[in-house]
Amino acid sequence: MHRCVFPLLVLLAFPLNAHHPSREARGTVQGTVRDAATGAPLENTNVYLSSTTLGTATDSAGRFMLGNIPPGAYQLVASRVGYRVGSKSVVIGEGGAVRADMRIEAVELKGEEVEVLARVDTEWRRMLGEFLKAFIGEGENAGACVLLNPEVLDFREDANSGRLTASTDSVLRIENRALGYRLYARLGIFDWSVQEEQGRYLLYPRFEALTPRDSTEQSAWTERRARCYLGSLKHFLASLVAGKDEEEHFVIRTGTLTELQTGRSHPLAPEDIRIEQVPRQRFWKVAFDSWLRVDFRREEERRRSYIRLAGQPAVVDGAGNLVNPFSLEVIGDWTKSRVADMLPIQ
Repeated sequence: MHRCVFPLLVLLAFPLNAHHPSREARGTVQGTVRDAATGAPLENTNVYLSSTTLGTATDSAGRFMLGNIPPGAYQLVASRVGYRVGSKSVVIGEGGAVRADMRIEAVELKGEEVEVLARVDTEWRRMLGEFLKAFIGEGENAGACVLLNPEVLDFREDANSGRLTASTDSVLRIENRALGYRLYARLGIFDWSVQEEQGRYLLYPRFEALTPRDSTEQSAWTERRARCYLGSLKHFLASLVAGKDEEEHFVIRTGTLTELQTGRSHPLAPEDIRIEQVPRQRFWKVAFDSWLRVDFRREEERRRSYIRLAGQPAVVDGAGNLVNPFSLEVIGDWTKSRVADMLPIQ
């Protein structure tokens, strides 16, 4: 059974039942990007809201502004060649303006000769294969999802634990012909146990829509995007905070993990899940004490997953996005949704 702790920015899915951003006053975020050591402004730095199509570049004074942003919680990302990726959480209110200045750290660039020699190594190619299985996934969309520049990745594998870590100072370029997007992403964390098939990764992607070859391909993209959402963790959390989990075909049981996996679980009582709206905000705190088994049962669609809190309440917006990245541990079908199933949040 696959077991994985997934962060927020990997599990975002298509918000079919989210609020309608076009009906709300949109906001802006502006600021500067500077070198962390010298304080010098950094021009031509890519600044974007992770998991969206919204992005820009800084001017000669390191300034940026992003507008037309639907209300919600986002990760603002600053990405520049030769620098570590910078990120900052921002919350955009209806019609609100947010100031977000950022400082990013320079890193030592590798020599070209070292890069070339590293990438023809047989061990590196083996680790790349393991990385792609965990990162892209092995679902129905994975075959049409390609990492275009794998040569920028560095891998380390612990001989004792078998844990594989990946890092890069470059932007990963991913093309997904199954869903109709190109992703430009900075990798924050990749830590994976190959033997146990579990771990976690954190990705900061910016999306660009691909141009369909014809109307048939566009229709296929639309259908696959909808299927990625139905029964997903995002779909479940949005339904849960709206009080519509049963209406949306989710069945929840509680107990220990062993009880849930062997059919000795308990029906959910009202006090087993505590949902509290954050005052004057459109976020909800979700807390529960034991493991939950969540079954999605809608016509031919069947999914079963298990979740528990990782020590703190999960904070969720109305569209089902997790605000605190590592607040949930996930086992089961939800862990099969990897980069090949990612979609922008708006």
